[in-house]
Amino acid sequence: MEDAHEFLDRLVGEWLLTGEMGEVELRQHVQARWVLGGRFLWMHCKSETGPDNPTAEYEAIYLFGYNREEDTFVMHLLDTTEVPTTCVLGRASREGDRLPFVFDYGAVQFINELSWNPDRDGWSFHQTIREEGATKTFARKLMSRISTSGSGG
Repeated sequence: MEDAHEFLDRLVGEWLLTGEMGEVELRQHVQARWVLGGRFLWMHCKSETGPDNPTAEYEAIYLFGYNREEDTFVMHLLDTTEVPTTCVLGRASREGDRLPFVFDYGAVQFINELSWNPDRDGWSFHQTIREEGATKTFARKLMSRISTSGSGG
């Protein structure tokens, strides 16, 4: 199995993200590149939907990193839904080609699972919310590669 940096390097480039959040159609342009001396992978998502879509103004930045001492992947997630006053990290242990990031908010957990699909050179995101022992789907997303520009780091 390749190391953490090589695995995350598969995210580098430009992507078209499509999917759904409940009944809402999602379409975003995504760019990813290495930043901060190659310690973090920066990913920027910006909605490309029409003005009648509730996500038309949505924008997000993800920062992915890997802590060797704890053998843990981390995800910082910032988006246009709110400005939090505390920082909750998503943490994941790699499971093959999957990174199930868990954001623990106490009584509620948000799980953002990224899965690499080598057959289509793409990623999928399955986002769920776990509360009071029940898990429900929040969103399902697919990323298809537009280009690999900016790889390395």
